[in-house]
This record gives sequence, C-alpha cells and structure tokens, in this order.
Amino acid sequence: MKTIMLAAALTALTVSAVSAKDYNLQSAFPKGLPILGPGAERFVASVSSLTDGAVNFKHLGAGELSPPFEILDNVGAGAIDAAWSYAAYASGKAPAAALFGSIPFGPDAIKYISWVHHGGGLELWREIYEPFNVVPMPCGVIISEAGGWYTKPITDPADLKGLNIRIGGLGGKILGKLGANAMSLPVGEISTSLDTGRLDATELSFPMVDKLLGFDKVAKHYYFPGWHQPSGFIEFYMNKDAWNSLSDGQRRAIEVACADINLWAIGTASAGQGEALAAFRGNGVTVARFPDSVMNALRQAADEVYEEQAAADPMFKKVIESYGAFSKSYDEYQALSHIK
Repeated sequence: MKTIMLAAALTALTVSAVSAKDYNLQSAFPKGLPILGPGAERFVASVSSLTDGAVNFKHLGAGELSPPFEILDNVGAGAIDAAWSYAAYASGKAPAAALFGSIPFGPDAIKYISWVHHGGGLELWREIYEPFNVVPMPCGVIISEAGGWYTKPITDPADLKGLNIRIGGLGGKILGKLGANAMSLPVGEISTSLDTGRLDATELSFPMVDKLLGFDKVAKHYYFPGWHQPSGFIEFYMNKDAWNSLSDGQRRAIEVACADINLWAIGTASAGQGEALAAFRGNGVTVARFPDSVMNALRQAADEVYEEQAAADPMFKKVIESYGAFSKSYDEYQALSHIK
C-alpha cells in the first residue's frame, strides 16, 4: 500500500514539473526604479503563488533581451514571451496606443482604471494590439507625474520655443505645437544629456523615481503638474499564442496579480513623494507649478492634437470618443459628490 502511495506521489510531482512553464518577462524599465522594478517582482511572485508554481515569469531588466521600443514586435513574434512596458512606446505603430499610456489633461488614476475596466477601454486596448499578436492589460496604475525638469525657468509659453525636451507620445506632439523639440532618449542617457546641453528639459516620472536619476544635480527647475500624464499605466502583455495556451485559471491568476499591482502602485507612490521633494529643495531646486498662461497654452495645444489625431486615425477617434463619453458620465457623479 505504501509503495502504491509513494508511486502516486512521485507521479503527481512529475506531472506538476512537466506542466510548470517558465516565461521571459522583458521590462522596458531598469530594475532599480521605484514602483516599476518592485512592481514587476511583485507580479512575478504573485503569479507563481496563485498558480502553485505552474506559471513562472523571469523578470528581465531593460535591454536584457530587447531594446524598449522593439519589445512589442519581439513579443508578438514569440521571441519573447511577455512584456512589462508602457503603451505609448507602441504609438509609432498604432497611434491610439498612446491613450493607454496616458491621456494629457485627462483622468486621474481612479478614473483611468475605471474607464479601462468598466467603460470599454480594455476591449479597445486589446483591439489595437490584436494585429501585433499580443494580449495587453494594465498592471500598475501610475499617479500623476511631475511636469518636468528644466534647466531654465519657464515664465510664459514663449519660453518653450526651441527647447529640446525629452518627452514622448502625445505630450511630445503637444509641446511641438508650442515650438519645443520633443526627443526620445533612453532613461540612462537623460542626466548626461541635461548636463551637456543636449537636452534643455525632461520628464520621466514622479519625485521618488526622478530622485534616483540625479536630475536635481543638472536641472534646477522642477515644474508641476504633470499635465502630460495625470495618471498612467504600466502595461503587461503576453504573446497571444502563449496566452491562449494557458488555462482559464492561469489567465485569471495573471489578471488578479495585475489588479493587485494596480492598487499597490497607487498606494506606494502616493505615500512616497514628500521626502523626495524635500531633498530636491535642499539641493537648491525650485519646485513650482507652471504659470497659468503656460497651462492654458498647453491645454489649447492638446485640444488641437486630439482633433488632428482623431481625423488621421479612426482607431484613435474611437478610443478618445469612448473615453470622452465615459468621462462625462463619471464627472457628473464626482461633481455631485464633491465636498466643498
């Protein structure tokens, strides 16, 4: 009897080992960045735990298998199993993807995730990515970023003209309307570029992330609000064939792990900014809001960009109209509920 039980146990272990699957998870971000790095590690641990070790992701830092802007194609082709990235990186191939990285002058974190999961956003996101053979979802909600680091003060819209600014996606197009030159640079090159004058300004994230990159050593004007990204998403996506090969329970485990990261990221980031701001001020940085004239000019430019993008791309139009309809309904309740 004991021999039979032992044989059965060994058979179960063998089946479990055979059914367990390891996947590469290529990040577009350095592992050491707050929220982005630990978030990926938390996701990996959660999925493994929820699937009893049947699904295991290996978190790879930026560039280990693929440069950030090539991850989408590599995952779609099956060269990499899954990604931890930012949707605006796909906007060169699919302009509407930018709207799932951030919506300038758009929603805060709660409103954004509400639209994606309860207002039709996720279905549109997956429709956009369908031609690339990947399945996306939000896997970390990013709170409002800073407006950016500038080597010179910004007092009116004219001060933006001619500046070389590291910013991507729709934010870059909006600044371009005011005469700035939007540039794409890897994270590791930003500080040096500011120091040498290749860049006049940059945006990256919120204070606790920016602090690690040393921007306060090479730029002394730190502006708010993050009009270009009042909230944003880290995205997880997986090769569609690999996704379909998972069981229903395993796919659900990934979705649950991402839901956990969404809440964890909001809370962790919201609680951690004051210390970084104090450190910046101690290092001689001026922390300020953009003047109203600058914000008004940026908002007008944003309206123009949305109109142009919608006219040029039917999918962009479909997504921005979906968000607009949701926003109108959502905002009515928020206005009624606001305590003055």
